[in-house]
Amino acid sequence: MLISLHWFIFLLNLPVATWNIYRYIMVPSGNMGVFDPTEIHNRGQLKSHMKEAMVKLGFHLLCFFMYLYSMILALIND
Repeated sequence: MLISLHWFIFLLNLPVATWNIYRYIMVPSGNMGVFDPTEIHNRGQLKSHMKEAMVKLGFHLLCFFMYLYSMILALIND
């Protein structure tokens, strides 16, 4: 996105990319990953993981339609 100078799309995706990198870095040693299967069934963690998943789903859905609109607009203008 930076090479093709799509600054708005880059700035829109920057917070989610930063959050994903932060989550990956903050995984405690000994856990298998961000969503540790032995600890995810704790009631508090399950709710927070579901909320995070729904926010990410909404964001990716918004981005999908924005990219689709951009692609159609680029095809029409050529």
